Amino acid sequence: MAMAASPVPKLRAWMARAGVTRVAHVGRALLLASTCALALNACMSVSTQKVGMTPVASADPVHTIQLSRVVIAALPNDSSVTLPAASQWRRVGALPQGDVYRSMGGLFTIQTRRQGEAYLVASSGKLLGFYLPGESAYMALSRPVTLPVEMRQ
Repeated sequence: MAMAASPVPKLRAWMARAGVTRVAHVGRALLLASTCALALNACMSVSTQKVGMTPVASADPVHTIQLSRVVIAALPNDSSVTLPAASQWRRVGALPQGDVYRSMGGLFTIQTRRQGEAYLVASSGKLLGFYLPGESAYMALSRPVTLPVEMRQ
């Protein structure tokens, strides 16, 4: 059984006739890849501020909320995050911006510079942003969103 001829020599001959050198072709490809990587990184980059969360004291009563409907919140990097209907959240601490709630239904993550766990930060019935425990940072939403709370304990 004969093997098919490689198309590489034909491609090289065509590139030579067209005046495209290997270095120029590779250089353009690297420039394009670098530009795409920088643009993608800029899209995922969000402004955060370092904060220290004050944890809930063990003597404090357990405080949970349940959302009555889906909540969609706009992040500062022009993406959005969806909080599921009927999801339950337990108060785990406080920041100067508001109370901090952790998902009771498993890990809740959002995409920032990297994907990481996120807790809700809410005050006066509004979602204001997210606390990123892996970075000890607060990320404000583009605009606050009303939290449709169905159940409080």
